[in-house]
Order: sequence, then C-alpha cells, then structure tokens
Amino acid sequence: MILKRTRIAGFCDRVSLFSLYAIAFFLPISKGIIESLAITAIVFYLVRKVIQKEGIPKTCVNAAIFMYLLICMFSIFTSSNLKISTRAFFGKTLENIAFFFVIADTLNSQKRIKNILYILFVSSFVLGIDGIYQHFTYKDFIRHRPIIFKDRVYASFPTPNSFGCYLATVIPFVFTLLFYPQIKRKSFALAGLAILLLICLILTVSRGAWFAFAASALFISIWIRALGLFFWALIGIIIATQPFYNPFLKERLGKFFIFMDHSGTDRRIIWQAAWKMFMARPWIGIGLGTFMFNFKRFAVENYPYGVPYAHNCYLQMASETGIVGLAAFLSIIGLFFYFGIRVLNTKEKTFLWYIVLASLAAILGYCMQMGVDTTLYSLDLGMLFWLMLGLGVSALKVVDLQAQEGKLSV
Repeated sequence: MILKRTRIAGFCDRVSLFSLYAIAFFLPISKGIIESLAITAIVFYLVRKVIQKEGIPKTCVNAAIFMYLLICMFSIFTSSNLKISTRAFFGKTLENIAFFFVIADTLNSQKRIKNILYILFVSSFVLGIDGIYQHFTYKDFIRHRPIIFKDRVYASFPTPNSFGCYLATVIPFVFTLLFYPQIKRKSFALAGLAILLLICLILTVSRGAWFAFAASALFISIWIRALGLFFWALIGIIIATQPFYNPFLKERLGKFFIFMDHSGTDRRIIWQAAWKMFMARPWIGIGLGTFMFNFKRFAVENYPYGVPYAHNCYLQMASETGIVGLAAFLSIIGLFFYFGIRVLNTKEKTFLWYIVLASLAAILGYCMQMGVDTTLYSLDLGMLFWLMLGLGVSALKVVDLQAQEGKLSV
C-alpha cells in the first residue's frame, strides 16, 4: 500500500513537472494551453501533497504571500461588486498563488531548474526568429496574427509591449549564464540568442521594456562588472546606428524620456482616473478586480476609448485593494530581494548563484514595466511573473539545501 502511494505521488510529481516545462515553452504562444497546463500542474501537485500528507512548502516569501492572499480575500467582502471580486480571487489571485507554490516546490533540484531554463531558451529562440521574420515580412508565422503595427514587432504576442516584457524578463538569464565559467561549450549559442533577443527588444519600440532591460542590466552589472561595460557599449552602438533605423524607431529613441505622444497622453488620463479611484477608498480599495467596472465613474467625461486597465499595475492594485493590498504585494518582492541579495553577497558563485542573480534582475525589470503597463493583469505575462518568482525562490531553496548538505558532510 505504501509502495503504491509512493508511485502515485511520483507520477503526480512528474505530471506537475512536465506541465511546468510545457508552460515555459508555450507561454508566448497560447493562453489556452498554458492555462490548462497550469490547472493540471496545480491539481496533480495537490493530489501529491494529500498522498504524502505534506503541508504548504516553506519559502522565504510565505508570510508576505499569505498576508497578500488574506487582504485580497477580505477585499471581496468590502467590494463594490461582490461577484467580480469573488471571481477575481478564485479565478486569478488564488490560482496564481497556487501556481507559485507548485513551481517553488516542484523545481527542487539544480537539474530541474536547468531543464526549465533550457526549454525557456528554446522557446525564446523560436519567438526571436518569428520577430525578425515579422520585421521583414509583416507576418507572424507562429500565430498568424493580423498586421496591427507595421513599425514594431510583436511576434506571437498581441502587442509589442507584451513581447517586450517577455524579452526583458528572459534576457537577464541569457546574459547572466554567459558569464558562468562552466558554460563555455554553450557560450556561442547563448551569445547568439542574446543578440537575437536584444535586436527583437529594440524592434518592439517599447519604452517600458527598454526601461525594464536597463534596470535589470544595471542590477546585474553590480555583481558582474563586465556586463556593465557591455551595457554602455550597447548604448553607444544604438546611438551610432540610429540614422539607419526606421522613422518611428528613430523618433522613439530621440524622445526616449519625453512622453507627449498619444499613448503617453492616454496613460495620463487613465492614471488620473485611477488616482481618483484610489483616493475614494485609499486604505481598503474599491474591491479586487473591479477597476474596469468602476472606471467610468472616475474617468473624464466623454473618454473616447473603451474601458481600460490602469496601465500602472501598482496604481490599479492600490485602487482595488488599497494601501494595505499594495504594501502586502510589495513585501513579497521586498523579501525576495532581501534573501536573494544576501545569497549573492555570501555564497559561492555556483550555477544557482547565477540563477538567483538572473531571477532578481528579471523581477526588477518586470517591476519597472509594471509601472507603465498592464503586465501583471495579463494571463500569460502574469503567469510569467509568478514563474520567474517561483524559479528564483526555488533556486534559493536549493542553495540552502546544498549548504546544509555541505555542512553535514564536513
């Protein structure tokens, strides 16, 4: 009986693991596939936990995550729309948290972390080729999406900003592993992938993604000085080759810090409405998931477009769950950086050390773009955030486990 339970638990673990691998590959391709895979991973993970009579895994961010979950649940009962908030909590917030724990507990070895990264790299390579192909042909060969932007690439994603967010989150792992001493045999392939993804990032003409990449590159350069030199060299190359770019890209680079175009103006109008919404109930918010439901009450009269997201994830979170909800979410990020930086400062530079560094940089870049976009509220990019956070927390757990095993063997 015990042997049978062990086999079932092992089978469930493998199903969850391969679901995560598949999510890493299909994340830029199909929202339907990755949502089905996420539910599969969660269900089989829970079955394994019941069989093995195990509780929720201990991670460095558990306290903050449970506080955030509790505040979101409380927001249901104070919401301006009970139905919407209930659906948002069970259909999104709770699912995302469960997905995070599946990742943090299932990627429990260096081998598994390596595997999911290699799959992510293969997927991003295919996506990069699609982006270059789209630049020259105005066609996307993965999803065959209709032409929306002629001067920007977006590959299989619905918008260039979404593609840019994906690239800015994956690139830190490619760059960081280039400096891992034992990766020499694969350095040529990684360098090629880094160049491909960087070109696509530039061609997205997404300033939010550019800021995200700049933040992550500068963060990595604190520990890998050579990357800092490369970063400044890249800026010089971009400036020197600017005359050869298409007019739209040239204009966006020339007005890098000027936000007076149509998208910038529209965002300011939305942010003003979001701020009014936040000030209406600053402590507890108007209710989880109800930003769009309440938008017209706070927007300027005769707003010409449809009901949008806030295009600032922090402002939307504050509007919906108040200061307490935003503080709880930020504490998750804060704890991750606290324990991650502590590892960077005290541990030996092993493979997992580089993964921790890349994870921190990826989350930092993602958080930068959250300030000007809807990334966390998108199904695929929201899942990307929890995937990267879970990957980083997994690496921290394995680092601690290896350190304990090293002490026992001494």
